[in-house]
Amino acid sequence: MKNLFFFSVALFLISCSANAQKPTKEDISKALKSTWEKAATTLEPKKTITINEIKFGTSETASTTQQFEGVPKGAMVTHAKIDFTQNLFYNDETQKTRRIMTAWVYKDAFGDWAIKNAGVIYPDK
Repeated sequence: MKNLFFFSVALFLISCSANAQKPTKEDISKALKSTWEKAATTLEPKKTITINEIKFGTSETASTTQQFEGVPKGAMVTHAKIDFTQNLFYNDETQKTRRIMTAWVYKDAFGDWAIKNAGVIYPDK
């Protein structure tokens, strides 16, 4: 009976840690915005993004190819398809470009969610 209790607790902790490695839509949105959104400068307009949809794919431990691309060894990588619109704010107009990105989402060496672009299409072109 005692062994069953410890086994149950261990199984629960393993499942919790596995779930903790999978990003949420909020995690992906925050990571994407941190790299795409910029304040206006003297050379470039303000940039924001609007997330239209996020779809999750499979998750796996980082492959050798992904590690070569900068994903930490042993990281859990989740494939995602992110449909978003980039907004560029000029004085006289706002330009919008819709993009659909396939990406690897993982925790970087600092424990923050990171996104590695694996390909982009422009459906409105």
